[in-house]
Order: sequence, then structure tokens, then C-alpha cells
Amino acid sequence: MAVVPRAAQAPVLPSFGRRLPLMFLAAIILAGVAATGILQVMQTSRTATIGYDLRSLERERSTLAAEIRLLEADIARSSRIDEIRAAAIERLGMIEPEETMRIAVTEPAPRLIPLPERFVSVETSPGPLPLTWWERLISRLPGVN
Repeated sequence: MAVVPRAAQAPVLPSFGRRLPLMFLAAIILAGVAATGILQVMQTSRTATIGYDLRSLERERSTLAAEIRLLEADIARSSRIDEIRAAAIERLGMIEPEETMRIAVTEPAPRLIPLPERFVSVETSPGPLPLTWWERLISRLPGVN
């Protein structure tokens, strides 16, 4: 009887085929959960920061509104001619004029009061904006206006 040699068998290696993808999948899931947690913490932190900034701006707004009301009251109080005259005499040492002189102006008043250029904001209307590439493309389509 003749001996037929057997084909060489491949060495048996431990089977990681099943375990490696499961471990890899578990690592990906854990990384996703960790990333979600980090994003949630960052979002909450940003929301809190914006809340503090908003509160600070609201506080500043109320302070400025109070200052505006005080200034308006001061303007209303100082717009009375009797008080202005008394303050001019007492505080500034002004006196009533001894002689009054009247001057007749024959030139009519201008229709518009000319103001210095630094107080006038000249609004220059910019020309039409150039069309973007997609607006040019759409305008070339038939039936689209």
C-alpha cells in the first residue's frame, strides 16, 4: 500500500474574527456616547455663558434707561426761562442789559437750515448688487422671471 502524503494543514490560529468586530463596535459605541456627553456639556456651558452675558446687557440697559430718565428730567427742569435767567444771574454773574438794540434783517430765512457737513449724513445709494452665479443661471431659464 502506498502512502499518499497529506496536504499540509494550515496552522490553527486563535479566532479573533468574531471578537475583534464586536470589540471594535463596542469601542465605537462608547466613543459616540462620550462624544454626545461632551457635546451636551459644551452646549450647556455655552448656554449658561450666553445667559450671563444677556443678564449683564439687560442690567446695563436698565441702568442706561434710568440715566436717560434723569437727563430728561434735568432738561425739563432747565428749560424754564425763569430758572435759566436766575441761574445766569446768580451762578454766571450776568446782568440785565442797560440798552436794547433792535436790528432789522431784510434777508428771508432759508427754506432749509444749512448744517455743517460733519452733522449731515449723506446717504449714497449703492448701485444694484451684481448677480450671483446662480441668479444668472436661473434668469437664463425660459419662463423664469
